[in-house]
Amino acid sequence: MFVRRCAFITFWLVLALYVLRHPVNAAHTTKALLHGLAAAADALARLVSAL
Repeated sequence: MFVRRCAFITFWLVLALYVLRHPVNAAHTTKALLHGLAAAADALARLVSAL
């Protein structure tokens, strides 16, 4: 449990430092991830509607 908490805190710390030091890259990364999730949702919707 202790290791999980340390990993959780480390993850958010690294993410916050990345966003603070490279805000433009973080915005591009977020946009790319959201576009990927939207494409996956569209593909899943088409698959479900085809069945």
